[in-house]
Amino acid sequence: MSRLPGALSYDGQRILLKYHRLLSGTGAHPPNSLSALREVLDGGAEVIEFDVTAIAGAEYLLIHDEILDRETTGSGPVRPTTPAQAKRLRLRGWEEPPALLSEVREILAAWRRPVKVQVDLKDQYPLSSEDARGFLRAIEPLRANARLSVVVGCLADWNLRLLRRLDPALALGLDFALYLDAPVPEFPRLPVRENVFGYLDDHPLGFRRGVSVQDYLRDRIESLCRLVPGAVEVYLRVEFIERALEDGVNPVEVVRETLGDIRTDGWTLNADDAQAEAKLRLLLSSGVGQVTTDTAVQLAAFLGRGAAR
Repeated sequence: MSRLPGALSYDGQRILLKYHRLLSGTGAHPPNSLSALREVLDGGAEVIEFDVTAIAGAEYLLIHDEILDRETTGSGPVRPTTPAQAKRLRLRGWEEPPALLSEVREILAAWRRPVKVQVDLKDQYPLSSEDARGFLRAIEPLRANARLSVVVGCLADWNLRLLRRLDPALALGLDFALYLDAPVPEFPRLPVRENVFGYLDDHPLGFRRGVSVQDYLRDRIESLCRLVPGAVEVYLRVEFIERALEDGVNPVEVVRETLGDIRTDGWTLNADDAQAEAKLRLLLSSGVGQVTTDTAVQLAAFLGRGAAR
């Protein structure tokens, strides 16, 4: 197959492309699927990401939502699903069954090319110590492969801190979108309130204009960077980066000033966005080191020969 872009070249820098939900932009495979995993690995992707949710039988299903309905031919909550039940389902619009983490693990544990693997743990309910240890056991074969650089992400920072307490060597990625974000049209979520500065943030600093928007943003970003001590990378929504830049603050720079030499990821930018090319250039000029996308092929084409192989 043709080689997929691993990174973009911009202003002398190499910015990684993260294959969100294992999608490449070719449209050949469903998200979070084994066929998509094989495509991006064989195609030369340098950073891949997939979602996992705990199900019955100490197993994990590659799925984004808490319910089966939108992504599969099943219905109801994901967690009670058994592995056998999951494999009888089909990914919606495809004939392929959902993937189990054990199946992904078998492929990646034997992989012999350097790849960064982000495992996005979707469980936001507080994990018990037993559940957290079970998750660590489930990803141990990936971490044992020296060719893989495994990073665990989760919106639930409390679960990341528990995992870190159980295994201080675990590489973690921080996303503080549950605390501070730009208002975007999305399913019901946290934070629920838009503050006086126009951000989704329930913090008292945004109740009234007691400080400038620049001071507000710097204070909030600096404090939130410390939610997960030792995080190796930080994920910022594209719309949040855009909004903060309009307000005179580059959040990527604030993250770097607070945490030092750390990679910042802008998520999620897809080519079907009417302003995708302009947003891509804005992201790159902000200093992100990684861009999360479902359409890596198309984003690389926006920069033409600037796309790194």
